Amino acid sequence: MDSIRIRFPPVFLSLSMVILASCSFLADPIGGESPFGGLGSHEILLILPPPPLAWAFLGDLRVALTWRGRGGGLRSALALPGTTLRIEVDRGIPQAILALPVSMGRGLMPAGALYPEALAGIGCDELALDWKGGYAASVALALSGGGVDPWAYDLSRLANGALTRSGDPWLIPALEAARRLVDLDFRIDAFTMPPRHAVNLPGPGPWAPESPFAAAPQSLVTLLPEGLWRFLGREEELLVSVDADGGMAFVQR
Repeated sequence: MDSIRIRFPPVFLSLSMVILASCSFLADPIGGESPFGGLGSHEILLILPPPPLAWAFLGDLRVALTWRGRGGGLRSALALPGTTLRIEVDRGIPQAILALPVSMGRGLMPAGALYPEALAGIGCDELALDWKGGYAASVALALSGGGVDPWAYDLSRLANGALTRSGDPWLIPALEAARRLVDLDFRIDAFTMPPRHAVNLPGPGPWAPESPFAAAPQSLVTLLPEGLWRFLGREEELLVSVDADGGMAFVQR
């Protein structure tokens, strides 16, 4: 049995704890008995995306996957980006599959998919995880963690609209998106491109943004909207706070 200690992104920590707190990472993700045996099980091949170019310099980059296996039990495994992993699930039962990238114990924003919605076609046994699906899966897990049925919402449409309108769905964290959905206080035009401010990051760099949709800083200069933003270095982490007027503060650890 393998284990790993992960330092999660601040905006993702509560959601990660919901889905990972009771798990250990398994060397054999399909092993173990289910009270349902093979009846109604679906063996699928997960296809993991390669890392974004902005993360190319990060060392020891792996992916921590979580899903519901046969009988509904929470399962997990480690894999390399851009590889495949074969798992078994209860056939046709909706679930969110999450793939959290980890570099030297530091978590980044996830890839993922909604099963069975994201299967390539009828009778298909391959499921391609992607970064847009990671946002949809994260919102689904945030909803279910709060006791709300996530399948009452069109989360794929939400993620598609968010990406089209803002370029980065993570401008609204998954937990906040879930809260607004439950409160009936959500409009797709909430995802807009906010004003951005030029920020000079401390050297020596390089710095990788935690969102897979964000561009890598150019010569330590990046454009950030108001909020708290996290970057990973080769071994360090950097938190950048930006206020509405473009004022900024840094915490490097």
